[in-house]
Amino acid sequence: MREPTRPDAAPRDDVERLLARLDATPPPDLAARVLARTTRRARMRWGLWVMLAALAGLCAAALAAISGYLTGQELVQSGAYALVLLALEDWELVADAPQDYLLLLVETIPWLGLLATTACVLAAYVAARLLARAPGLFPSASEAA
Repeated sequence: MREPTRPDAAPRDDVERLLARLDATPPPDLAARVLARTTRRARMRWGLWVMLAALAGLCAAALAAISGYLTGQELVQSGAYALVLLALEDWELVADAPQDYLLLLVETIPWLGLLATTACVLAAYVAARLLARAPGLFPSASEAA
């Protein structure tokens, strides 16, 4: 289907025909609708991330508690706790042979348990910091209005 050619102008191409069919003025509430839809999606996405961060923090705290308990048992069973108590009660004994004492202490400490407990505590701390910063990163509806 061809358009009749106008004597005063060149034939119109597809782009010109599409542009002629467009409405020149957008609806008056277009900006409000776009903002409402994008903020609703962002809030849903943000709520999911907050929920995941809270869940990760709780899991990290639970793992830190379990790992700390097991590491404490290992400290007692390996004798490292008794060595620390000995150093607190009789400091002169440690001062006479500090190298031997530290070598014995390093050999009896359960390093993997301490490392696991430290990692879990750090993960729980990071999750708590993210949750503490969450209200500042995304304002609520009452603050935005």
